[in-house]
Amino acid sequence: MSRFNFDFKDIIEEAGDIIVVTKAFPISSPGPEIVYVNKAFTELTGYSYEEAVGGDPRMLQSSDTDPKTKEKIRNALIKQEPVRVSIKNYSKSGEGYWLDMNILPLRDSDGKVSHFVAIERDVTESKELEFKLDQLSRIDSLSGLLNRRAFDEAIDLEMSRFFNTNKPFTILALDIDLFKAINDKYGHQAGDRVIQEVSKACEAMFGKIAHVARTGGEEFTILIPDMDTEMAKPKAEALREKITTIRAISDSGVIKVTISIGISQVKLDDKTASQILVRADKALYEAKESGRNRVCIDKPVTAEQLSTSC
Repeated sequence: MSRFNFDFKDIIEEAGDIIVVTKAFPISSPGPEIVYVNKAFTELTGYSYEEAVGGDPRMLQSSDTDPKTKEKIRNALIKQEPVRVSIKNYSKSGEGYWLDMNILPLRDSDGKVSHFVAIERDVTESKELEFKLDQLSRIDSLSGLLNRRAFDEAIDLEMSRFFNTNKPFTILALDIDLFKAINDKYGHQAGDRVIQEVSKACEAMFGKIAHVARTGGEEFTILIPDMDTEMAKPKAEALREKITTIRAISDSGVIKVTISIGISQVKLDDKTASQILVRADKALYEAKESGRNRVCIDKPVTAEQLSTSC
């Protein structure tokens, strides 16, 4: 049998994957202490061998490193079990990168775990592509706003937060008035321009404080966290007035635009997001039936709200 004429340490040192070896104890800071890193580690992180050895892998983490991922790693180390995760770390210069990290326990001659080895691969490029594709799948291509899928995720999260904190949130249901007539008279390209102009107005007024989505052809929904209907109605009125100033240009002339808005606030007895959305839609229908280009609040819960509703 032929003998190998190379040192496996040289292979590890020159490997494309990152190799980090730590002591098994202590797990909590200042451990686990790094005892070895290979060349791929120093090239990616910017830390020299001397800077890394004796340190703690947590030096590569930041406040926005996923806490659940860190907890998963910690639990595996405590149980001395293998674990594989995707984690965002940071180089010495502060640049973020993503790793596919596989941590394995190493045993000594007595069978006791003495060290851990982390075999890591830089997956930043594929992770960023994944994020971009996910973002594209959440954005409505015509308006640039969130699409229905993204809005549904947002309101489900807000419902969970409400169940835990009782902090209110409000829904605005918007609809462009007489949109079918706009399409019929001016054409679908002009209708698309109207949708884009309304989208810009919604984003300009609510983009920094709310989740703004196009949830139908000419329908928009805005979720405003930490705001009740009393606070939301003046903002809705301001948006309605802003929309009236839109002048969309078409081949057949200038298009004036108005919208109708229905408002609903989450209630303590709500069990699902659909209950709030249904109430907002009812208020929107009331705004339409009352003459359009107006704001209506669904089922006001206080005398003051009642006096300001349609």
